[in-house]
Amino acid sequence: MVPETQPENSPQERLQQWIGDLPYQLLLLEKVLLDRSVPFDYSPESLETLEARLLEHHDSVQEPEKRAEFVESAMAYLGEVLLGIAGGGWGWNTRPVDDRPGQPVVWPDPDLELSPIAPRLLIAHALRVRTGTAFANEVERLRAAVSALQDAVPGWKPVKEHTPRVDPTVPMPEDPVLTAWLDERSKALSAWAEDAFNGAWRGNFHPDTLDWLETALRQRFATAEEFDAARGDPFVQGSCWYLGEVIRRVKGAVWQYIPFDPEAGPGAPGSRESPWTEVPFIDQPDKRVGGAAIPLGCLRDLFLAEDSLRDLLIWFRATSYAHVGALLARMGMVSQEKVDRVLAEYAEFAHHELPPHEVPDTLETFGVAISAHGDDVDDLEESYAWILAHAEALTEGAVTITDVRLREDDKLGEVLEFKRNGVVVTQQTEHASDDYLDHLAIMEFIDHVNPDPEDDPRRFYLVHFVHIRESNYDTHYLFATPEQATVLEKHLGLELR
Repeated sequence: MVPETQPENSPQERLQQWIGDLPYQLLLLEKVLLDRSVPFDYSPESLETLEARLLEHHDSVQEPEKRAEFVESAMAYLGEVLLGIAGGGWGWNTRPVDDRPGQPVVWPDPDLELSPIAPRLLIAHALRVRTGTAFANEVERLRAAVSALQDAVPGWKPVKEHTPRVDPTVPMPEDPVLTAWLDERSKALSAWAEDAFNGAWRGNFHPDTLDWLETALRQRFATAEEFDAARGDPFVQGSCWYLGEVIRRVKGAVWQYIPFDPEAGPGAPGSRESPWTEVPFIDQPDKRVGGAAIPLGCLRDLFLAEDSLRDLLIWFRATSYAHVGALLARMGMVSQEKVDRVLAEYAEFAHHELPPHEVPDTLETFGVAISAHGDDVDDLEESYAWILAHAEALTEGAVTITDVRLREDDKLGEVLEFKRNGVVVTQQTEHASDDYLDHLAIMEFIDHVNPDPEDDPRRFYLVHFVHIRESNYDTHYLFATPEQATVLEKHLGLELR
């Protein structure tokens, strides 16, 4: 393990600096230097496109500074992909390169007994030979070494060292101070929104509402000093919470809080010098190179820079099929084999960003949720029967649903009738036409498919999400334990009722 403090300009300090800069280099490459056509999923296959863009950039850009910037960021991505294949971690080679006192290298898993790989030298080789296959050849070499060892030692897998702020991790336990602050701010939302938006807010955490929030802040404060003087006021604290909630619900993130730690080193999180100590912040620890921001600091920056609040969303990673699958597997809601099958089926866009209204669809795809169609349907009774059958299947035998029919009742009008574990259930319905389901009735009768709580704590939760653009009106119901629902709410930006 690298010590926390090292002699100035020592190899260990340079390695620490390189690893600390990796998240920035990776975000710079993805968000600025590469266009969206480049797959940024850390797969070996993505290196082919990266090498092609590297050659194009080298040919079209003459400024040495811009060439160096691209190479530096490409080194970060290339190294992380190679580590994903062969395991191991980052190291530092002290041999001077040009005017540099050494360079970062990746050490494959020690069991492979391979020499370290210098991403800078591999990139230089690719630019020199110009075959477009230099990266792919290195991938194949590493894959062959891994395969050979796996043949000799069945069950062996390369182990990658955790790269801080790059590799996903689990969030910290929620601090009681944060819990109390979130509860207080949530309860005060209506009064705060009336004050901030002059009654124009309609309960939607849409990114466009950040423009309204920015206007309200600029009308109230003229300088950073005025803002600082009011940082503890309910209006400012409510603004911090709202900004964080928009990020959380649109991009999928969690609230975090680091209490003061007298044992923390100078400047480290938990120390008095760290801006992350004793302040609520929004984070994406379970996403590769996830974003993190302190809302209070972001609001203050409005009076120091020209960036808007909506610009913050660029630096947060949206949810993907791969992220949802990893989260469900980690909680034991689905098997890893199921996740792998789904990701293979949706391989073309498994790592693509999902807007909030598409996240519930992934829950259904992975087999932990059902949906009720919001558009017109061919047959009402068949559609209700389909919903109940799929809900029943999720209970894995805890509940049986039979004899579903839609009929007229002398007192209640049109009703949906079915048997739950042999007992008749009657649900009143109301249909404006024969083409559209009664979603209010579905919200009520889906509770009858919940298992008996003393036998199975799982139940169906109605899924709410932010509508970013025009989308369908399907309603989704997640089947989960209360603990699982809480985790999915926090990580996926959902609201489950």
